[in-house]
Amino acid sequence: MGESAEIGVSDVILIGMLGMFFLALGVVLFFLVYQRRLLKQQKEHQQKEAEYQQQLLRANLLSQEKERNRIGKDLHDEVGAMLTTSKLYFRHLAQNAPKEKFTELKDKVFDLLEGTIASVRRVSHDLRPVVLETLGLEEAVANIRDQLNASGEVQMVFESDWKGVMTKEYQLNWYRIIQELVNNTLKHANANRIAIHMSGNGDQLKLSYNDNGIGMASGKHEPGLGLSNIESRLSLMNGELIFNETEKGISIELTSEITKDTQKDD
Repeated sequence: MGESAEIGVSDVILIGMLGMFFLALGVVLFFLVYQRRLLKQQKEHQQKEAEYQQQLLRANLLSQEKERNRIGKDLHDEVGAMLTTSKLYFRHLAQNAPKEKFTELKDKVFDLLEGTIASVRRVSHDLRPVVLETLGLEEAVANIRDQLNASGEVQMVFESDWKGVMTKEYQLNWYRIIQELVNNTLKHANANRIAIHMSGNGDQLKLSYNDNGIGMASGKHEPGLGLSNIESRLSLMNGELIFNETEKGISIELTSEITKDTQKDD
């Protein structure tokens, strides 16, 4: 009886030890599996982040190339053509030419040079709008509003209670972002109303953008070149873009950080 009791206790101890062993083994295996899964998720996240950064970089490069092509085309088609024509007129500006003919050619050359200056001014204005350079971001956006409203096709409302300052680089980034949003609405949204509200303080700038167009298919916010450009500029300012659910049109919230380094130009 005593021997069988000792055997029973030994069995219980052995079973208990085996149980603890398998429990410990299970915990170790669970930890290893969990670690492997976590590592896999981290790698997938890093890969997605790298792909996203490559996408932004590609969009940025494409945007720069597109801008260079546009400037080159403007200079070639407008400025180049007018200077070439002016050169031809100059060849016929002989001092011994009849006065009437001389005056006619001189006036044509003068008009061509005036047109050339205007074209160069327009190209320069497109590179960095004068109103942005002289009056700042809010006035530059108000200028877009006034031009758009004057067309009579689209009504744009712009309100701002932004309190703060930022560098010219940040102002240009935000100006280009707003231009891109407005262009997208004009090209694709079939909207007749745009509303922009700019707010924030010295630490953050927040922009709400809404239109009453056809909007996007539910859940389809795949970045085209325009949207990628916007995200690329926002990433340079530690900003983000969020699409809000809306019954009609689009509703977007954009934000960027404003730090001491981005408040004043060097």
